[in-house]
Amino acid sequence: MDLEARARKALPAVLGHYTWLTIERGKGSWLHTTDGRRVLDLTCGIAVTAVGHAHPRVVKAVTDQVGRLMHISTGVAKYESNVALAETLATVTPRGLDSIFFANSGAEAIEGAIKLARQTTGREAIIAFRGGFHGRTVGAASLTTSKAQYRRGYGALLPEVYIAPFPYALACALPDPHDAEACATHCLAELAAMLEHEVPPEHVAAIVVEPVLGEGGYVAAPVSFLRGLRELATRIGALLVFDEIQTGMGRTGAWFAAQKVDVTPDVMTLAKALGGGLPLGAVVATRERMERWRTGTHGSTFGGNPVSCAAGIATLDVFAREHVLANATEKGAELIRRLRDLQQRTPAIGEVRGLGLMVGVELVGKGGTPDKELQKKIRQVCLDSGLVVLSCGAHDNVLRLVPPLNISQAELDEGWEILNGAFQEVAA
Repeated sequence: MDLEARARKALPAVLGHYTWLTIERGKGSWLHTTDGRRVLDLTCGIAVTAVGHAHPRVVKAVTDQVGRLMHISTGVAKYESNVALAETLATVTPRGLDSIFFANSGAEAIEGAIKLARQTTGREAIIAFRGGFHGRTVGAASLTTSKAQYRRGYGALLPEVYIAPFPYALACALPDPHDAEACATHCLAELAAMLEHEVPPEHVAAIVVEPVLGEGGYVAAPVSFLRGLRELATRIGALLVFDEIQTGMGRTGAWFAAQKVDVTPDVMTLAKALGGGLPLGAVVATRERMERWRTGTHGSTFGGNPVSCAAGIATLDVFAREHVLANATEKGAELIRRLRDLQQRTPAIGEVRGLGLMVGVELVGKGGTPDKELQKKIRQVCLDSGLVVLSCGAHDNVLRLVPPLNISQAELDEGWEILNGAFQEVAA
């Protein structure tokens, strides 16, 4: 029985699948399947393997650490990789955000951030934004509205969560034509109305936002909107939490999107690329804020595992040695330029957007309606031609391009040829 058949028999159907590729190994930007195919990976395992698969420095760090200590738990004893990663990470985070609690995943980081905000402010209400994705555990799912599917059949979730509109111009309630700035102004006004009619400002513990919507469609919030949230949070005494689980660790061409837009939150949540391919999440805040989080009221058996932390340190080292941030900025700009040139002769491309190598291509039908079927066709042609890409968006009509941040020019060119050819075949 082949691997796919075994998987279908042994694993539950609740987990969705972008592909049924069966992978033997990964190396750099490439996946190698059990049937001998070589596939260019523009997914990074959903934005995780930022320096590619099996980078030699990351592999060496992991194997060395496994030989010394695989697990003890940070609550039982201290070990070098955990402390060293926290120290190193604090050198690249926004100024003042220098205290790190390690978890296992993005959802866990969000759960931690909610608890930190509620306990240290003495308030309960959380404001999140329509289209956001923050995870699938109960607290994180309560903030997640990228698709109703993620809430289906689960009943009541976390109380005191309020959802405000996000400035997504193609899905904005304002009449056309309008731009993202007009949408941002509208959304801030709607948020002000929420605080007047639905939740008193003094009840709000945190405002939680993705600087760039991830699962919601790779939509970057205008800088004016994020600055407006910063001003609002400061004024009402709430914490501004940036969910940088997908945007962080160089994905936008800066270490964190907060630095890209020059807005410093009170708390950041990290995961995905943080562990260099191994499970690792983090809540990042100021020392003063973290010292108010009462000892013993939160914790994790596996969070900050020695091996995951060693992989994280090695990944940060690769960023410095290989000028990864500069490469992400340069290659991202080139990819967006090529896609916008393609958009000029392809009516099915409604919008191309992105920061760094976090790039979304919104596909539309006649009248600008979302076109999920076109997305599926393009992804399938790409896959048949040796390129794997993802989708996202509330209507699943956005192509999501998430290459390794150290992708080479030759690999980018090869991926572009396949992607461009798929558009010519399916959407010309």
